[in-house]
Amino acid sequence: MKVSVIIPVYNAAAFVTQAVESALAQPETGEALLVEDGSPDNALEVCEGLAGKYERVRLLRHPNGENRGAGASRNLGMLNAGCELIAFLDADDYYLPDRFRQAAQLFETDPLCDGVYEAVGMQVSSDDGLLRWQNAGRSVSSLLTMDTVVEPERLAESLLDGKNGYFHLNGITFKKQILARSGLMDEGLKLHQDTEFILRVAMTARLLPGRLNEPVAMWRVHPANRISAPRSLAAQHRDRMRFWLCLYRWTRRNGTLGQQRMVREAALDYNRSHKYFVKFPRNFFPDTVLIMSRQLRLLAYPELWLDRQAHPSQDHRRQD
Repeated sequence: MKVSVIIPVYNAAAFVTQAVESALAQPETGEALLVEDGSPDNALEVCEGLAGKYERVRLLRHPNGENRGAGASRNLGMLNAGCELIAFLDADDYYLPDRFRQAAQLFETDPLCDGVYEAVGMQVSSDDGLLRWQNAGRSVSSLLTMDTVVEPERLAESLLDGKNGYFHLNGITFKKQILARSGLMDEGLKLHQDTEFILRVAMTARLLPGRLNEPVAMWRVHPANRISAPRSLAAQHRDRMRFWLCLYRWTRRNGTLGQQRMVREAALDYNRSHKYFVKFPRNFFPDTVLIMSRQLRLLAYPELWLDRQAHPSQDHRRQD
């Protein structure tokens, strides 16, 4: 078993060496693909040094050294991956020893296995990073994982309702061939493109649980995490609804009618629960007005609330 480890690099000169060397320490790593994304720091210089030092490291860049975002960088890596299996590692994170041990066993014993997801640990690197993370409404956990074993057929549904936990992109290993069904990451999403991709993979591939009680990689919380950057409640709602809309459109083109309904209901539930006006005085905005305002926000996303007929191309698909 050989794995192409894809490492998007942006403004991570201080961390990327550890990321690369943690990937190369795994005997299953066939190559580490560094995708330098027009960093403002000296990350390109560090990446060039790593590619010159290690035979298994390849350096990729976007045309003219442009900055195109994490989704586009991971896509470039996937398109250039030379191994049968693909895994991801953020440039400011790192793998732990035996990262692929359990996954290798599952791929060997189950020929129908398309991918394996495992736990990722959280490492808080600074008090400032922790404070920003908490101010963004994010929870702090020692382990990002699924807290129960879920049948592959129910995995996407479980991830959508969130009751059994989640897994991080650093913790998944999958066969490159499933990209023909799931597609690449949506480059139009600036946030949540990893979550949207994981859900598409869960809907189209047979993913099995590996190690869920101990981490296979560590994910750093620090002041430069993009997901914890200060954003207004309105911006949070807008970004999340864009994520739902992209996933919903994908299910209309490629999913089953059951998956389409499942995503649509999850999007509507999110819209109903998001406290868009939480900072406004309750005496000025009573509950009924708040509920109505939340529903009115859906006018911007007619595909999610209009009772439309399924696209003709879905007629041949299963209903659930």
